[in-house]
Amino acid sequence: MGFEIEIKVRVAALEPIERRLTESGAQLIADQDEHDIYYNAPHKDFAKTDEALRLRYVENQRCGKVMPPCVTYKGAKTGPEGFKSREEIIVDLSSGEEFSAMLERLGFTRTADVCKHRKIYQIEHGIVTLDSIEGVGVFSEIEAEAGLSQEESMEVIDRAAEQFGISGERLTVSYLEIVLAAKK
Repeated sequence: MGFEIEIKVRVAALEPIERRLTESGAQLIADQDEHDIYYNAPHKDFAKTDEALRLRYVENQRCGKVMPPCVTYKGAKTGPEGFKSREEIIVDLSSGEEFSAMLERLGFTRTADVCKHRKIYQIEHGIVTLDSIEGVGVFSEIEAEAGLSQEESMEVIDRAAEQFGISGERLTVSYLEIVLAAKK
């Protein structure tokens, strides 16, 4: 359990950012396909409370392994303009299908699926992701490592954005919100 502090930027292309990452010595720690299934609660509307409940399946392309599924709760977004901070609780599961069936029996409804290809690079005090989201485009996220203050996190993120050429409008909306808006 913790808080994530990050930025998300819609970018024109991922290749220039990836080139700068590899030239700087950043380590590729994951190259994976992610299938996220989002749910809404029967007792409150997560779109109104700005919360999210996500079931994630991951297939790691670097090692050819399918990782165990996990469920993530995300609290309401906070943070200064352009930065997104939110509580995040992640629980590993032995069966995504059984968890999904349990949610449905409890009255949760499936909101949407988000499919993406993601590369994750380790940088000093954080990570940079290069995301290709099915049907909506390409994005890069910079997330500061846990344990830093908000000010330190913002400095790490701003420095990485400049160093790796991650520029453009900083989005505080989630990939779920982007996918749902694209379907309208």
